[in-house]
Amino acid sequence: MAGFMRQLSCILCSMMLLFCGGMHIGWSITHLNMGGNRWAVGISIDEFRFAILSFFTGCGFILLIVAATKTLLPTRVWIMLSAFFFMINGVFFVAMPTYYAATVATRIIAGFGHGICHAVSIIYVGEIASRNYRGKLVAILVSSIIGGIALFTVLSMVTTNPIFIVEPNMHANRAVGIVILSLSTFALLMSWFLVIESPLHTLTTSGNETLARSNLIKLRGLTMESPSLMDEFEDMKTLASESESLSPFFLTQGNFPPFQLVLLVKLANLLFFNYSMNTAKMSLMSLMFTLTVFTHNWAPPLLMLSKFAGSVFAILIIDLLPRRFMYGISSTFTGTFMLALGIILATYDIVETWIPPFLYLVAEVFNTFGMLPVSEIMLSEAFPPKKRALSVSSILICEYVGHMVVYIIYFNVPSTLTNTYIKTLVFAGVILLKCLIAVLTIPDTRNKYPREAVHMYMHKKK
Repeated sequence: MAGFMRQLSCILCSMMLLFCGGMHIGWSITHLNMGGNRWAVGISIDEFRFAILSFFTGCGFILLIVAATKTLLPTRVWIMLSAFFFMINGVFFVAMPTYYAATVATRIIAGFGHGICHAVSIIYVGEIASRNYRGKLVAILVSSIIGGIALFTVLSMVTTNPIFIVEPNMHANRAVGIVILSLSTFALLMSWFLVIESPLHTLTTSGNETLARSNLIKLRGLTMESPSLMDEFEDMKTLASESESLSPFFLTQGNFPPFQLVLLVKLANLLFFNYSMNTAKMSLMSLMFTLTVFTHNWAPPLLMLSKFAGSVFAILIIDLLPRRFMYGISSTFTGTFMLALGIILATYDIVETWIPPFLYLVAEVFNTFGMLPVSEIMLSEAFPPKKRALSVSSILICEYVGHMVVYIIYFNVPSTLTNTYIKTLVFAGVILLKCLIAVLTIPDTRNKYPREAVHMYMHKKK
């Protein structure tokens, strides 16, 4: 347990920064609720849309740089750089919450911070986590993002007027800025002291075995070497030496199968997450409430707080079953409830108002049990060290660019009942198909050393 707490403290700053990034993702999800503030008055619909896409633009751009330069800087420096970008965003959100240009520009900068933290922290956890804690630590990072989304929905609801009658005492952007500025400042100051460099990173960059061994002892909460720690360190040394002969390119030398599998699983999540963000938006959840222009809409907070609760529960259960079964159970229930929702929308003219929100809410919660954490666990452990930065960054670029593409489609395709149920059925079918593929191909990497996990994804014998 001492080792777990030490590793948890090492990713504390990453958790805070991903929480900040989650708030910006929440900003994009519930952007329509921002219309009651002065920020949205007087700007065109295209300007509104660009403000939504700006965050994902920043994420995609900075990941190109991370892919090429990840090994040049220590992990703590990357985390500090991420925190610095979020601090800039927080300052401007607090100082100029209603200024459109500042909002767009600093959301791009916040995208820089989130893109760095997402890629670096996933790689970092995959390298430092004990084999029996890797799943839990990655699930904690996922829960941090969802927690940020959930908090934004609450802040947006309590600070935004349903229509622009009078500006609220606290603008939603300013409320977000206060939280982001506080968390990012703490992360910037504490990351230098809390983050212990990954032994695997040290072995592959400088080859300093003494420093790598010392860092591993600290990460495991020990004061001296033990037989199990020596075995783990030898595994890391072997993985680092095997990686030396590899090229950084992510599609060669046996890396294509794991890259293809992780990308496939991530795209299934992308489709469902974008359904949450766009197709359903909050309209299905809003059926649960009788809303007027003067009442707050509790639908977004209810949805995201339920999803956050599910993600916290996932931390406790993520290692109970093999990865393929966790993903399979999660995606089966998610796809089935989505399929039921699509059938109801397609076949019933009148339906009880609680049924669509209930089906959608259950699908969202089950999505957090396996589909979200398992895909990130795969991302953290599937690739050899020399190919890891480029592989992880490439998949995350596909994810964030995919969000932008689906948003653009959503902007240009009017939402009607017909295309809503068609999209629901298609997305549910894709999720169930990906579930079948994932159940057949995802290896069970619980309690496996990093080298063992890499070889299982690459279909090699130890």
